[in-house]
Amino acid sequence: MDLHTVNDLIRTSEPAGRFWRGPTLILMGLSVLLGALWADPGFLPVGRTLAFLLPQCLLVAILAVMLWDLRRQRRTGRLLEEAMEAVHLQDWPRAEATLRELLGSPIRRPMLRTQSLLALAAVAESERKYESSQAICEYILRSGLGNPLQRHTAEVALGAAMLRNGQTTDAVALIDRLRPEALPEVLRAQVELLCLFREVTMGHAEESTNRADQRRELFRANLGTRAGYGYALQAAAFDRLQQVDAARQYWHDATLLVSPQDLLKRFPELSGIAGRYPAAEYPF
Repeated sequence: MDLHTVNDLIRTSEPAGRFWRGPTLILMGLSVLLGALWADPGFLPVGRTLAFLLPQCLLVAILAVMLWDLRRQRRTGRLLEEAMEAVHLQDWPRAEATLRELLGSPIRRPMLRTQSLLALAAVAESERKYESSQAICEYILRSGLGNPLQRHTAEVALGAAMLRNGQTTDAVALIDRLRPEALPEVLRAQVELLCLFREVTMGHAEESTNRADQRRELFRANLGTRAGYGYALQAAAFDRLQQVDAARQYWHDATLLVSPQDLLKRFPELSGIAGRYPAAEYPF
Protein backbone atom coordinates (compact mmCIF):
# COMPACT_ATOMS: atom_id res chain seq x y z
CA MET A 1 0.00 0.00 0.00
CA ASP A 2 2.48 2.60 -1.19
CA LEU A 3 1.84 6.34 -1.31
CA HIS A 4 1.18 6.35 -5.05
CA THR A 5 -1.55 3.72 -4.68
CA VAL A 6 -3.13 5.59 -1.79
CA ASN A 7 -3.24 8.85 -3.76
CA ASP A 8 -4.81 7.03 -6.71
CA LEU A 9 -7.53 5.53 -4.51
CA ILE A 10 -8.25 8.90 -2.89
CA ARG A 11 -8.63 10.40 -6.36
CA THR A 12 -10.79 7.65 -7.87
CA SER A 13 -13.11 7.52 -4.84
CA GLU A 14 -13.83 11.25 -4.96
CA PRO A 15 -17.36 12.01 -6.19
CA ALA A 16 -17.49 13.32 -9.73
CA GLY A 17 -19.36 16.42 -8.63
CA ARG A 18 -21.72 17.95 -6.17
CA PHE A 19 -25.51 17.97 -6.10
CA TRP A 20 -25.99 18.75 -9.78
CA ARG A 21 -23.96 15.87 -11.13
CA GLY A 22 -24.51 12.19 -11.85
CA PRO A 23 -27.85 10.51 -11.16
CA THR A 24 -29.30 13.67 -9.58
CA LEU A 25 -28.75 15.69 -12.75
CA ILE A 26 -30.16 12.91 -14.94
CA LEU A 27 -33.26 12.58 -12.77
CA MET A 28 -33.75 16.34 -12.72
CA GLY A 29 -33.54 16.57 -16.51
CA LEU A 30 -35.94 13.70 -17.08
CA SER A 31 -38.39 15.05 -14.50
CA VAL A 32 -38.39 18.52 -16.06
CA LEU A 33 -39.03 17.04 -19.49
CA LEU A 34 -41.80 14.83 -18.13
CA GLY A 35 -43.44 17.76 -16.38
CA ALA A 36 -43.28 19.85 -19.52
CA LEU A 37 -44.95 17.10 -21.56
CA TRP A 38 -47.75 16.67 -19.03
CA ALA A 39 -48.34 20.42 -18.85
CA ASP A 40 -48.30 20.81 -22.64
CA PRO A 41 -48.59 17.61 -24.72
CA GLY A 42 -47.64 19.65 -27.76
CA PHE A 43 -44.35 20.70 -26.20
CA LEU A 44 -42.52 18.41 -28.63
CA PRO A 45 -43.56 18.26 -32.30
CA VAL A 46 -44.34 14.52 -32.45
CA GLY A 47 -47.26 12.41 -33.50
CA ARG A 48 -50.10 11.42 -31.17
CA THR A 49 -48.82 7.91 -30.61
CA LEU A 50 -45.33 9.08 -29.75
CA ALA A 51 -46.74 11.88 -27.62
CA PHE A 52 -48.59 9.22 -25.60
CA LEU A 53 -45.63 6.85 -25.34
CA LEU A 54 -42.94 9.43 -24.56
CA PRO A 55 -44.10 10.22 -20.98
CA GLN A 56 -44.29 6.49 -20.25
CA CYS A 57 -40.75 6.03 -21.56
CA LEU A 58 -39.56 8.92 -19.40
CA LEU A 59 -41.15 7.33 -16.33
CA VAL A 60 -39.40 4.05 -17.11
CA ALA A 61 -36.11 5.91 -17.60
CA ILE A 62 -36.51 7.71 -14.25
CA LEU A 63 -37.24 4.41 -12.53
CA ALA A 64 -34.21 2.79 -14.22
CA VAL A 65 -31.90 5.59 -13.04
CA MET A 66 -33.24 5.30 -9.48
CA LEU A 67 -32.73 1.53 -9.47
CA TRP A 68 -29.22 1.90 -10.90
CA ASP A 69 -28.32 4.42 -8.19
CA LEU A 70 -29.80 2.18 -5.50
CA ARG A 71 -27.80 -0.76 -6.80
CA ARG A 72 -24.59 1.31 -6.62
CA GLN A 73 -25.36 2.32 -3.05
CA ARG A 74 -26.01 -1.28 -2.02
CA ARG A 75 -22.75 -2.39 -3.64
CA THR A 76 -20.87 0.32 -1.73
CA GLY A 77 -22.48 -0.72 1.55
CA ARG A 78 -21.74 -4.40 0.94
CA LEU A 79 -18.10 -3.80 0.07
CA LEU A 80 -17.60 -1.51 3.07
CA GLU A 81 -19.16 -4.10 5.36
CA GLU A 82 -16.82 -6.77 3.96
CA ALA A 83 -13.81 -4.48 4.35
CA MET A 84 -14.64 -3.58 7.95
CA GLU A 85 -15.14 -7.24 8.82
CA ALA A 86 -11.74 -8.06 7.32
CA VAL A 87 -10.10 -5.21 9.26
CA HIS A 88 -11.75 -6.38 12.48
CA LEU A 89 -10.46 -9.92 11.87
CA GLN A 90 -7.07 -8.51 10.82
CA ASP A 91 -7.37 -10.27 7.49
CA TRP A 92 -5.31 -7.58 5.84
CA PRO A 93 -4.97 -9.05 2.32
CA ARG A 94 -8.76 -9.42 2.02
CA ALA A 95 -9.29 -5.96 3.49
CA GLU A 96 -6.89 -4.40 0.99
CA ALA A 97 -8.43 -6.20 -1.99
CA THR A 98 -11.95 -5.17 -0.96
CA LEU A 99 -10.96 -1.56 -0.33
CA ARG A 100 -9.21 -1.34 -3.70
CA GLU A 101 -12.44 -2.43 -5.37
CA LEU A 102 -14.55 -0.11 -3.21
CA LEU A 103 -12.39 2.99 -3.59
CA GLY A 104 -11.79 2.35 -7.28
CA SER A 105 -14.99 4.20 -8.13
CA PRO A 106 -16.63 7.37 -6.74
CA ILE A 107 -18.35 7.15 -3.34
CA ARG A 108 -20.94 9.91 -3.08
CA ARG A 109 -21.77 9.61 0.63
CA PRO A 110 -19.08 11.43 2.66
CA MET A 111 -19.43 9.27 5.78
CA LEU A 112 -19.10 6.02 3.83
CA ARG A 113 -16.10 7.35 1.93
CA THR A 114 -14.46 8.53 5.16
CA GLN A 115 -14.98 5.14 6.81
CA SER A 116 -13.47 3.44 3.76
CA LEU A 117 -10.43 5.71 3.89
CA LEU A 118 -9.97 5.10 7.62
CA ALA A 119 -10.02 1.37 6.92
CA LEU A 120 -7.41 1.92 4.21
CA ALA A 121 -5.25 3.79 6.73
CA ALA A 122 -5.50 0.78 9.07
CA VAL A 123 -4.36 -1.51 6.26
CA ALA A 124 -1.41 0.79 5.51
CA GLU A 125 -0.46 0.81 9.19
CA SER A 126 -0.59 -2.99 9.32
CA GLU A 127 1.91 -3.05 6.44
CA ARG A 128 4.07 -0.44 8.23
CA LYS A 129 3.45 2.03 5.43
CA TYR A 130 3.20 4.90 7.86
CA GLU A 131 3.64 7.61 5.23
CA SER A 132 0.58 6.25 3.43
CA SER A 133 -1.43 6.14 6.66
CA GLN A 134 -0.41 9.72 7.44
CA ALA A 135 -1.37 10.92 3.96
CA ILE A 136 -4.85 9.41 4.27
CA CYS A 137 -5.50 10.94 7.70
CA GLU A 138 -4.22 14.34 6.61
CA TYR A 139 -6.50 14.23 3.57
CA ILE A 140 -9.55 13.43 5.73
CA LEU A 141 -8.81 16.27 8.14
CA ARG A 142 -7.85 18.76 5.45
CA SER A 143 -11.03 18.02 3.47
CA GLY A 144 -13.30 18.07 6.53
CA LEU A 145 -14.76 14.69 5.59
CA GLY A 146 -16.97 12.58 7.83
CA ASN A 147 -18.56 13.18 11.20
CA PRO A 148 -16.77 14.37 14.38
CA LEU A 149 -16.10 10.81 15.55
CA GLN A 150 -14.49 9.88 12.23
CA ARG A 151 -12.35 13.01 12.26
CA HIS A 152 -11.29 12.29 15.82
CA THR A 153 -10.30 8.75 14.78
CA ALA A 154 -8.29 10.25 11.92
CA GLU A 155 -6.49 12.57 14.36
CA VAL A 156 -5.56 9.66 16.63
CA ALA A 157 -4.27 7.64 13.68
CA LEU A 158 -2.38 10.70 12.40
CA GLY A 159 -0.66 11.15 15.76
CA ALA A 160 0.50 7.52 15.73
CA ALA A 161 1.73 7.81 12.12
CA MET A 162 3.67 10.97 12.95
CA LEU A 163 5.40 9.21 15.83
CA ARG A 164 6.34 6.36 13.51
CA ASN A 165 7.62 8.78 10.89
CA GLY A 166 9.85 10.61 13.37
CA GLN A 167 7.74 13.79 13.45
CA THR A 168 7.87 13.83 17.22
CA THR A 169 7.25 17.53 17.83
CA ASP A 170 4.17 17.64 15.61
CA ALA A 171 2.91 14.36 17.09
CA VAL A 172 3.25 15.59 20.68
CA ALA A 173 1.45 18.84 19.84
CA LEU A 174 -1.38 16.92 18.20
CA ILE A 175 -1.69 14.44 21.06
CA ASP A 176 -1.77 17.23 23.64
CA ARG A 177 -4.71 18.80 21.79
CA LEU A 178 -6.57 15.48 21.94
CA ARG A 179 -6.46 15.09 25.72
CA PRO A 180 -9.35 17.20 27.09
CA GLU A 181 -11.17 15.35 29.85
CA ALA A 182 -14.55 16.32 28.35
CA LEU A 183 -14.25 13.61 25.68
CA PRO A 184 -16.61 10.63 25.94
CA GLU A 185 -14.94 7.57 27.42
CA VAL A 186 -14.77 5.63 24.16
CA LEU A 187 -12.84 8.49 22.59
CA ARG A 188 -10.68 9.04 25.66
CA ALA A 189 -9.66 5.39 25.51
CA GLN A 190 -8.33 5.86 21.97
CA VAL A 191 -6.44 8.99 23.01
CA GLU A 192 -4.98 7.35 26.12
CA LEU A 193 -3.75 4.41 24.05
CA LEU A 194 -1.98 6.86 21.75
CA CYS A 195 -0.56 8.74 24.75
CA LEU A 196 0.72 5.49 26.22
CA PHE A 197 2.41 4.63 22.93
CA ARG A 198 4.05 8.05 22.90
CA GLU A 199 5.30 7.65 26.47
CA VAL A 200 6.77 4.21 25.76
CA THR A 201 8.51 5.29 22.56
CA MET A 202 9.88 8.46 24.17
CA GLY A 203 11.03 6.73 27.37
CA HIS A 204 8.54 8.34 29.77
CA ALA A 205 7.88 5.08 31.58
CA GLU A 206 7.24 6.59 35.00
CA GLU A 207 4.36 8.69 33.69
CA SER A 208 2.87 5.56 32.14
CA THR A 209 3.05 3.48 35.32
CA ASN A 210 1.51 6.24 37.45
CA ARG A 211 -1.67 6.09 35.36
CA ALA A 212 -1.67 2.34 34.79
CA ASP A 213 -4.72 1.44 36.90
CA GLN A 214 -6.84 4.25 35.49
CA ARG A 215 -5.92 3.35 31.94
CA ARG A 216 -6.52 -0.34 32.52
CA GLU A 217 -10.14 0.31 33.49
CA LEU A 218 -10.61 2.69 30.58
CA PHE A 219 -9.18 0.22 28.05
CA ARG A 220 -11.13 -2.73 29.43
CA ALA A 221 -14.44 -0.85 29.32
CA ASN A 222 -14.08 0.68 25.86
CA LEU A 223 -11.58 -1.11 23.60
CA GLY A 224 -12.71 -4.73 23.69
CA THR A 225 -9.94 -7.11 22.59
CA ARG A 226 -7.89 -4.10 21.44
CA ALA A 227 -7.29 -3.42 25.12
CA GLY A 228 -4.57 -6.06 24.74
CA TYR A 229 -2.45 -3.52 22.86
CA GLY A 230 -2.72 -1.14 25.79
CA TYR A 231 -1.80 -3.85 28.30
CA ALA A 232 1.23 -4.82 26.20
CA LEU A 233 2.47 -1.23 26.04
CA GLN A 234 1.92 -0.94 29.78
CA ALA A 235 4.00 -4.08 30.29
CA ALA A 236 6.83 -2.42 28.35
CA ALA A 237 6.61 0.63 30.61
CA PHE A 238 6.81 -1.48 33.79
CA ASP A 239 9.66 -3.52 32.32
CA ARG A 240 11.65 -0.37 31.65
CA LEU A 241 11.37 0.53 35.34
CA GLN A 242 12.35 -3.05 36.25
CA GLN A 243 9.00 -3.75 37.91
CA VAL A 244 9.08 -7.35 36.75
CA ASP A 245 5.96 -8.67 38.45
CA ALA A 246 3.73 -5.94 37.07
CA ALA A 247 5.26 -6.29 33.61
CA ARG A 248 4.71 -10.05 33.64
CA GLN A 249 1.05 -9.67 34.66
CA TYR A 250 0.29 -7.03 32.03
CA TRP A 251 1.98 -9.09 29.31
CA HIS A 252 -0.03 -12.14 30.34
CA ASP A 253 -3.27 -10.14 30.24
CA ALA A 254 -2.33 -8.66 26.87
CA THR A 255 -1.75 -12.06 25.30
CA LEU A 256 -5.10 -13.28 26.61
CA LEU A 257 -6.70 -10.82 24.20
CA VAL A 258 -4.21 -10.53 21.33
CA SER A 259 -1.70 -13.11 20.15
CA PRO A 260 2.00 -12.25 20.70
CA GLN A 261 2.52 -12.36 16.93
CA ASP A 262 -0.13 -9.68 16.35
CA LEU A 263 1.19 -7.57 19.22
CA LEU A 264 4.68 -7.58 17.71
CA LYS A 265 3.35 -6.95 14.22
CA ARG A 266 1.62 -3.76 15.31
CA PHE A 267 4.23 -2.68 17.87
CA PRO A 268 7.71 -3.95 16.98
CA GLU A 269 8.91 -2.00 20.04
CA LEU A 270 7.56 -4.86 22.17
CA SER A 271 10.07 -7.39 20.83
CA GLY A 272 12.37 -6.68 23.76
CA ILE A 273 9.88 -7.95 26.34
CA ALA A 274 8.18 -10.69 24.33
CA GLY A 275 10.96 -13.15 25.08
CA ARG A 276 11.25 -12.29 28.76
CA TYR A 277 7.68 -12.90 29.89
CA PRO A 278 5.41 -15.89 29.25
CA ALA A 279 2.36 -15.42 27.08
CA ALA A 280 -1.05 -16.77 27.98
CA GLU A 281 -1.30 -20.42 27.04
CA TYR A 282 -4.46 -20.08 24.94
CA PRO A 283 -4.65 -16.59 23.40
CA PHE A 284 -7.71 -15.72 21.34
